Amino acid sequence: MGVASLLQGSILAYTLIVILVGTIIFIERKWIYENVFKWKKWYAVAGYSVLAAVMMGFLFFITAPSRETSLIVKRVNGFLQNVTAGDYQSAYEQLSEVSKKAYDLNDFVNDHKEKRIKFQNFIIHEVIFNKYDKRQAVAMVSSPFMLYGRETLNLEMIKEGGEWRIDFSRTIVNPNAPGQGKSKKKEGRITNFFNKLF
Repeated sequence: MGVASLLQGSILAYTLIVILVGTIIFIERKWIYENVFKWKKWYAVAGYSVLAAVMMGFLFFITAPSRETSLIVKRVNGFLQNVTAGDYQSAYEQLSEVSKKAYDLNDFVNDHKEKRIKFQNFIIHEVIFNKYDKRQAVAMVSSPFMLYGRETLNLEMIKEGGEWRIDFSRTIVNPNAPGQGKSKKKEGRITNFFNKLF
């Protein structure tokens, strides 16, 4: 929400600045042509071209977060739609390389078929970028129905080869999957006694 409102505020401010500069140039066009461009047509063309290029570059810069956010939303939406449709191969292709190495396709397909996972009425309500590494983000998905046993699902994203991928582990689908959980350390007698007591 914060990124979206900040971005909308930035675009609004940029639009107002463009309107202001355009109005000033239009009103003072004769003075600018006489005093800045010295009655030289090619100077005027070059000057206005540079001004337009600077404005376009700035627009490209301030809308970069919006473009990255839309790519993440598209990836997450595609993943959840593929899982719902039972197209597990396509859903699996949207995972990161690290995720694919840790969670092979057969296990992914079997876990999803076994749990009969379907997503209904979900919304991707926020994308938060890592403050220190812009190649990492979290997409926050919520639904009135369960998403892998949760009302809110935080899908970690990573940028690989210029594309956003989902960093996904088997514990999201199957928390009790073999080899996924940490082995629980055996506690001593005194600790067990206090645990039973409380």
